[in-house]
Amino acid sequence: MRPADPPDEAWPAVEEFLRARGAAETYHPGGTLLDHLIRVARLLGEWGADPDLRAAGLCHAVYGTDGFGQALADTTERALLVELIGERAEAWVHLYASCDRSVVYPRLGSGRPVLFRDRFTGRDHTPSEPDVRAFLEVTAANELDVLTHNAELADRHGPALYRLFAASRDLLSNAAWDACVRQLGRYAPDVGPTIRITALDHLVLTVTDIDRTIDFYERVLGMRPVTFGAGRRALAFGTSKINLHRAGHELLPHATRPTPGSADLCLLTDSPHDRILAALAANGVPVEEGPVPRTGARGPITSTYLRDPDGNLIEISTYDGEDHPH
Repeated sequence: MRPADPPDEAWPAVEEFLRARGAAETYHPGGTLLDHLIRVARLLGEWGADPDLRAAGLCHAVYGTDGFGQALADTTERALLVELIGERAEAWVHLYASCDRSVVYPRLGSGRPVLFRDRFTGRDHTPSEPDVRAFLEVTAANELDVLTHNAELADRHGPALYRLFAASRDLLSNAAWDACVRQLGRYAPDVGPTIRITALDHLVLTVTDIDRTIDFYERVLGMRPVTFGAGRRALAFGTSKINLHRAGHELLPHATRPTPGSADLCLLTDSPHDRILAALAANGVPVEEGPVPRTGARGPITSTYLRDPDGNLIEISTYDGEDHPH
């Protein structure tokens, strides 16, 4: 996506207004407040923001904010800013400026819709979802720029900001979230030991015809048909098995979109590939590809590919260097 035009080229009247109100003489991490405002608008443009949101980013501190008290204009002058950037963009500037962060930030992680509190009036209100999304995009762009230019603030506020944006992930654009992860990921909380998976017990295939599938896997690949539970059917091999669901009659819970022919399985064998090829030929099963070198979970493997009756891709593999009986 092409970055937006630099704000100082796109909105000269807005920049002149900001200069006239002292933004170019006001200190801010990374230079002046005007420098910061321009960078925020540019960053929003890089994330794909439309002109209204970029304009809101350029003017987000005009009325001051809960974290930056120096205002360039009073809220009684809202009509002036509307004249410069339009009603939609000005409304986002006002929403950003009026946010009582100590109240609203915790609410961002506790359900939708989000109840805002106006720090100017003390009243609660519920902005529309597009307005909350705009608020969060500007918030992310603002905070990431500040932390980029002040390491002490980054270390002090990075963990809380990561938690804020993680709790609001559903309301952030993908580009904004990716930027948050890149810059704030090191502040992600330590959640303790992770789950350690040791093996695959079974997988589920959705098939059009269970009897046909069982015949293929038993006849061609030597798996053992088994019945369990209330008549459920599966194919056992080694220490694992494949449970079978008939398309349109899947058992709950099941994958979001169970579809015959969507699987890609790699199965290990101790049979050499000349024997694999001979067995496939004897059963009239065409070879899709192979034997070819591949990389398995433990290192180099050699694989032969075929398809089952539903079109699932089956990769039969041997680990290189291991002895295979003849």
